[in-house]
Amino acid sequence: MQALAVGLVSWLLVAEAAPVAAQESYGDPNAPVAGKVLGTVIHTQDVEELRYVILRQLTDRYANAKGITVTQVEKDAYVKHVQASLQQDRERHATRRDELTRKLAASGLSEAERKSLAAELDTVNQGIAALAEPTGNPEEIKAARDQVAAAFIRQWKINRALYEQYGGRVIYQQGGPEPLDAYRNFLKQRQAQGDFTIMNKDLEAAFWRYYVTDAIHSFYPPGSKEEAQVLQRPPWLSD
Repeated sequence: MQALAVGLVSWLLVAEAAPVAAQESYGDPNAPVAGKVLGTVIHTQDVEELRYVILRQLTDRYANAKGITVTQVEKDAYVKHVQASLQQDRERHATRRDELTRKLAASGLSEAERKSLAAELDTVNQGIAALAEPTGNPEEIKAARDQVAAAFIRQWKINRALYEQYGGRVIYQQGGPEPLDAYRNFLKQRQAQGDFTIMNKDLEAAFWRYYVTDAIHSFYPPGSKEEAQVLQRPPWLSD
């Protein structure tokens, strides 16, 4: 969950640095035009940035049309879930730290064994430091956690809505399960309707590669109970 939180914070920073919804043009106007989405002309040579802008605008509109919102109760539940997971991680790291410390204190270790244990202990201590509770203004910490929670929950709800509408296979992702086939079909439909156009044809194959290359993904077993349920119950709710 710590990696998830870090990833979401990074996503939020990108989103804040590059708002797209109210712009008619995105990116450096001196850069080549890569595409267009819902009236916004996208200037970039980076296919990942092109995909980000197209997805951001299309899923924002989709979420608004579906009435997808996030409540404070949901954000509080998510934060509680993450905090419980982080505490478990802290306890697991602390247990391993104590085990390694005891082993290093034992006699009879070879130099190679001692170096290996010391290296692992250093890694564990770094993990403990990374999992430490943040310090600072409590209101700012709460606001940051709420922001991450809102982003995660909203995205999960968008994924669920797309899966319910389009079906298909689901993949494992750091930010949670993602309905890969549903995204591909959604994008194909939106492209056919003229909602977006990839104007730099050199980027088109790379744009679609993520959605059509099975080898780069890990799938939930197709047709399994796990696949059917993974986007039904919000993961931040207790059983």
